[in-house]
This record gives sequence, C-alpha cells and structure tokens, in this order.
Amino acid sequence: MGLFFFNKEDIYSGYSLDELSKVRAALNREGIKYDYKVVDPSVQWLGPGTKRVNYGSFGMNTKYEKQYIVSVKKKDAESAKYFVDKALRS
Repeated sequence: MGLFFFNKEDIYSGYSLDELSKVRAALNREGIKYDYKVVDPSVQWLGPGTKRVNYGSFGMNTKYEKQYIVSVKKKDAESAKYFVDKALRS
C-alpha cells in the first residue's frame, strides 16, 4: 500500500488473522487510511537459505509464525485506536 513513511504510527500489532480482518474492517468503515505489513521471521534469509530451510520448523508455534502490524497517519492515530479497540472488543 505504501501510504506514508515518516508520519505514521502503529496502532495494532498481533498474530491473529481474524483480528487483523476486524481491524481493517473497522478502519475501512470509518474511512481511515491505513497501511499494514506481515512480518514472518521464518522466511528471513540466513546464510544459504531461509531460517526455515536451514533449521526446519520443529518446535515453532504456528499461531505466532506471522505478526501483523497496522499503521495510520499520526493525525488519525487516536481515533483509529478507538475504533480498533471497539472492533476487537465486540
């Protein structure tokens, strides 16, 4: 998406795809522009291959394999946090 780089604030960080869907729906409903990224450390390159290729996935908890981070413009952060919190509590 690449909305903005320097004028942003992270308003959500979690490991649940279901929660990410609720967060995105709440922000879309309120017309708040956002950006999100998925962090998956198992696919980071380490030497001749990724961590998963080099070490396998034994012992990895797949519930915490991917982290989702949602950011908004700083001016929208306060209201975005309110709507996200409301969406996640319902």
